[in-house]
Amino acid sequence: MNAITREEFPSLLEIAGIKLRLKRELRFVPEKIEQWQDRDFIAVMNRSKTEGVIVAELDKMYVVPFRLQKRTANQMGRVEAIICDICATWQRGSTSAVISFSKEKGSVSFLCCGDLLCSLHVRDKTSVSKLSRVQLRETISPSQRIARLKERLQSIFREF
Repeated sequence: MNAITREEFPSLLEIAGIKLRLKRELRFVPEKIEQWQDRDFIAVMNRSKTEGVIVAELDKMYVVPFRLQKRTANQMGRVEAIICDICATWQRGSTSAVISFSKEKGSVSFLCCGDLLCSLHVRDKTSVSKLSRVQLRETISPSQRIARLKERLQSIFREF
């Protein structure tokens, strides 16, 4: 993904029709985003990390609003581990979340990595990714995982 500057970001939000309230709440600090070249998307969130936009550079530029909710404990007091619906990375329950995208006909939700660093996870740039490969016994190459992530993002954002 190409780096996005502070000056470019507001125009992306405007083109995508992001609501004014959400625009005001977003905390975009491009200087803190590392490894731009290794990212297929970035998540820009509000201060409480409950809402934001995903900016994805795929066949075109997508800017899609979302809500993020940390998963809660079950009756036994545990948050079960999940496999991220976006990048297929195994996540401990405490580091997982549910991401929801609003559409004209309702909303759609997915289990996801709580940090939304899926692009780095599929490229084995995080400690979580290494643990995930062991847990899932996954033997496909990073390039195959990247292709799978891009296909999944395309299927999610196709309707936006």
